[in-house]
Amino acid sequence: KKLSVRATARAYVTTTPTQFLDLTPAKDLAGNDAQLRQLVETFEVSLAEEIEKISQALVTNNQHQLEFSLHTLKGFVGLFVVPTLALQVELLYKNCRNQPLAITATEFNALVPSFQSLLREVRGWLSL
Repeated sequence: KKLSVRATARAYVTTTPTQFLDLTPAKDLAGNDAQLRQLVETFEVSLAEEIEKISQALVTNNQHQLEFSLHTLKGFVGLFVVPTLALQVELLYKNCRNQPLAITATEFNALVPSFQSLLREVRGWLSL
């Protein structure tokens, strides 16, 4: 029996290993495939926006914007990423309030490659 393209794509998504993307909690929240797709689309936009806002806050030494954007990022990554990355974001937010901006910048910049990979994984999932 032939699978439809959508069914094949769905099967591909569930078997394709990802390093950072974990949609298990989002699937539980969404309840169905259409709502899951909508959540992931929102996540992609929000993730890209917050990464840019954090980068700008670090360039302009804007502690308030940095804390706000890290808090926002911390709030939604837990639904979409592996626990290790979610914990790193949580610690980055927690520590940013009690350490020099330069240290937070170093820690954030160390996570940027992970965020870029995550964005590629999200966009790959959305392209199916």
